[in-house]
Order: sequence, then C-alpha cells, then structure tokens
Amino acid sequence: MAITLLDMLLNAQLINRHQFDEALQNRVLYGGRIGTSLIELGFVDEETLARFLSSKLSVPYVPPQRLLNIPENVIALIPQDLALKYKVIPLRLEGKRLHLVMSDPADLTAVDEIAFASGYLIFPLITPEVRLMQALGKYYEMPVSSRYQAILDRISTAPTPPPAVSLPVEVEEHLEEAEVVEDLLDEPASRPDTPPDWSERMENYSVDSLSQKLAYAEDREQIADLLIQALRRKFDRGALFLIRKETASGWRGFTNHEETTSLDTLHIPLMRPSILKTALEGHSYYLGSLESSPLNSRLTAAFGDEWPSTVLVMPLSIMGRVVCILYLEGGGASLKEWVPNLQKLLNKAALAFEILICRDKILMS
Repeated sequence: MAITLLDMLLNAQLINRHQFDEALQNRVLYGGRIGTSLIELGFVDEETLARFLSSKLSVPYVPPQRLLNIPENVIALIPQDLALKYKVIPLRLEGKRLHLVMSDPADLTAVDEIAFASGYLIFPLITPEVRLMQALGKYYEMPVSSRYQAILDRISTAPTPPPAVSLPVEVEEHLEEAEVVEDLLDEPASRPDTPPDWSERMENYSVDSLSQKLAYAEDREQIADLLIQALRRKFDRGALFLIRKETASGWRGFTNHEETTSLDTLHIPLMRPSILKTALEGHSYYLGSLESSPLNSRLTAAFGDEWPSTVLVMPLSIMGRVVCILYLEGGGASLKEWVPNLQKLLNKAALAFEILICRDKILMS
C-alpha cells in the first residue's frame, strides 16, 4: 500500500499528529499540494521538505537559486501549454535526456505523457510546489496567486527557523544524503538514464488505486467490494461481519481466494464467547490461535472443514463505535506482518464510510 508524504514525515518525527491533521485540513480548505500547506503553516521549512523528499524518492532536489536561473533556450524545449498543463520546468538537456523539475515526480502518468509529447527521455527533479509556481510565473507568464505570493514573500525574507524538536539521527543523515542539482549538474554526465529504482520507489509513494476508489465510493456495498477484492488476492479465507445490536452477521466473504455466499445466513451472537466477541470488546485486533468453542466452530464451518492454525480478527470503528469486524486466515506471509497495512486499510475504509455519512447529511439537511 502506498505511503503518503504526511505519513513519511510523521514516521520520521518531522511533524506531529496535530500538525498532520492541521496540514490536511489546510489543504482541503485552500487547495494545493500538502507540502505547500506544511510550508505555509511553518511546520517544515522548504529546504528540509525538499531534501527529505529527495532522499526518500531518490530524485534530486532543485534549490531556488538554480530553478530561477535557467537559460531561455532550455525553457523553449517545453512549450507553454505543456508546461502549464503538467506544472513542469525544463532544467537541462543532455542528448535526448531532459532534466525536468516537477512538484510531483510520483505522477508517473504525467512523466510518460510529457515524454511522449516532447520526444525526450525524462529525468525527474523535485522542488516545492510554491517554488515551481514562482518559476512558472517567471518563465511561462502564469499568474501567481496571492496565496503563493504571500508564502514566497515570507520564505524569501525570513531566516530558516530551527526545527521545533531535535531531529532523529537517521533523519539528519537522510537530509545530508539528499542529492542537490547545483552539485550534480556541474559535473560531467555519467549518470544512468533514470535514477536507480526510481519508478519502483514512485509506485510506493504515489496514491494507490484502492485509496482513490475508496475516496469516491458511492455506497457501503462498493466499499465492501473494494475490501474483499483486495483481501482475497492476499489471504486464503476471510470475511466481513456487520455488527447490529448483539449480533455479528456475515456480510461478505471469500474462501480459497474466491468470493463465497456461504456467509449470508451466518449470524454469531455476541453475548456468548467467540473470537468476534473478543475483538469487539477489546476494540483492538486479535492475532493467534482459535479456541475451540461452539460459536467459533460455526464460524469456521462457513469456510470448510479445516481448523485454522492462526487467525487475525480486526474491528472497523466509525466515530468510536465498532460497526464491522474483519476475519482472516492464511496468506503468503505471517499474518503478523500484515497487521500495519491492514490497520491502515481499515482506517481508510472507516473514512470512506464517514464520507458517505457526511454526503447524506448534506443531501438530507
């Protein structure tokens, strides 16, 4: 599953959870890329942000002094309409290899389309969105909004503030390792056509299709469809149970990687001991052996005669209330290794349900 810039910064302790949420809200309200919101709010300075992304994505960083001093003949390599459509700036041409500054080198579709339209092999470079807007205004006469101009005025005159907290040693090392274009382009060209493992890294940091589909799901059945389709490719058997009052009712499931309807009539009462009751009352996941009990036997019988050696059961909560429980068996790797990604998946599914609730509130109020 893809990891976002906010996740990366949070994991690296460059921002905290409150800043994570505030930056996300700022982006929703005012638009632009999340990096712009982080700079605008003063949570991360532009160079730290750019160097961090450069190190993580293996894409060189273009500092402002280099970005704002590009020869006219180089700018002419990308016509205005193409530059404004994809928000890119050409920096240097080496044979058929064009060094191209982008705010989002993870946009592989844009890279491919620019390569096709221009006829050049694209070598992506990164810079903060706000600096890219400044360069597009200078070279391609794109109007710079008052919001971006205000950010530019502030970061151009204010000294770089020290970090709010001391950075972990490994983060400091990452920032020091970031490739900077002013160092790279002054040297004779002896680099590969594309950065090492660049496309593979981009796949990890671009927004995955499952997240996009969850964000635009039309109803609860579509959310369930997306979850089951993703899970049945990785696990042998699994199910989603809806929690209604004192009962867990089989909703959707799969066995041997294929969807099954055997759960339609499966109802597990939650007043008596079962693995589902354990997950519900604990508000946390359960990973381990499945105890022998009448209700657990009824559950496993829906998938066949084989008793699982290990099961993973995880609650899905909306606004503090458990509304669904995920049950899984088997898989290509240890179930324990899947826990972090599955927690993230269920969190996204919960957000998708909340979006549906908010949408209904808008339509019905």
